[in-house]
Amino acid sequence: MLTKEENELLTRVEGDAPMGKMLRQYWVPAIRSEALVADGDPVRVRLFGENFVAFRGTDGKVAIFDERCPHRGASLLLARNEDCALTCIFHGWKFGNNGQTIDVPTEPADHREAFAKKVPLKSYPVKEAGTIVWVWLGEGEVPEFPALEFTTLPNSHVRSWVAYVQVNWLQGLEALIDTAHVGVLHKSHIPIVAEGDEFEDIAPRYDIDPQPYGFRAAALRKTKGGLEYVRVTEYIVPWHAYIPQPGPAQVCVMSAPVDDYNVAQWYISYNPYEPVTDQAVKSFESMIGSDPNNFYNPKGTFDNRWLQNRELMKHGHWSGVHGIPIEDFIVEESMGPIVDRTKEYLGSTDVAITRMRRMFLKSLDDFREGKPPFAQDKKIDYTQIRTKTFYMPGNADWRDKFREVVLR
Repeated sequence: MLTKEENELLTRVEGDAPMGKMLRQYWVPAIRSEALVADGDPVRVRLFGENFVAFRGTDGKVAIFDERCPHRGASLLLARNEDCALTCIFHGWKFGNNGQTIDVPTEPADHREAFAKKVPLKSYPVKEAGTIVWVWLGEGEVPEFPALEFTTLPNSHVRSWVAYVQVNWLQGLEALIDTAHVGVLHKSHIPIVAEGDEFEDIAPRYDIDPQPYGFRAAALRKTKGGLEYVRVTEYIVPWHAYIPQPGPAQVCVMSAPVDDYNVAQWYISYNPYEPVTDQAVKSFESMIGSDPNNFYNPKGTFDNRWLQNRELMKHGHWSGVHGIPIEDFIVEESMGPIVDRTKEYLGSTDVAITRMRRMFLKSLDDFREGKPPFAQDKKIDYTQIRTKTFYMPGNADWRDKFREVVLR
């Protein structure tokens, strides 16, 4: 368990909160690329308790600004998007997609140009990759973009979805790296079945290898026939988790802080070898619906148990809820906006969660001493990170088999 002070330190991201300040030093997934149309509607992006405005200019380039016009604070969501610029409808002040103030028509002509050069509007570095617009909100030198494999592929090989869940970002992240719950919460959707055999126990044995980007966590389950079923989760600081799959497709899920009480849960499915098929997209969207820009808009609440179907549970369905991500979301929300980790009673299968928390606490100590955040070494090759589920003989080393089936 954590102390109250540690829990506050890890969860709070707004304002001058140390965790928020450190996380701003990483590239953050902001919005799906397809949500922005050239000369189309500006879109609000909320991260770390602050509101920003994203838009795509006439030339196709994306920009992200502070949402409020620096003149009188009107929202630039209302602005005209044309000529590679946003023009505030209140007084016509115009801002180019490079963040510079282009025109202030309400000022006298004799000093209009000079005045415009002094008007501050903060814009932020952006990058489009892997069907997502990423933004960097930090201070100082902009770090190198972490080129995860899916950000290097053609868009046809990648599909992304995002959901906005009413919980703190850490709750979302902890669900992603917790393999033990897969064989329980999700058993009606992805039952863990041994190849021609039965498991001795669904409880996994964890083995964790530190990596320069985070850690690699293997969850091993013994079968009665002597094989071991292995699920390897890759955790990449700060919010990326690679969830193991049996086929060629890879799945990366991210938990990006919206504010102290809300999180953006990103799901990215990609195939390194060929375009993602319509069948694969339909299979995922059958669980979540068809809105990729926010697939979690539940009619359920805590008061009605998120419309949990008890009749379905009586007939064999474990959770009474349709969809793997939705099962995660309602459990996370059931804990409350920020779970009180001083009251936890952790077990042996929570080792990945405790490792992640200690990693962050150490990184925060280093950051406050002026050291760079963890996992920003330019030598890290993010393109090589993949994961997998597989079986192996009970006396084998999972690391050898992992290198054989995953690493290139």
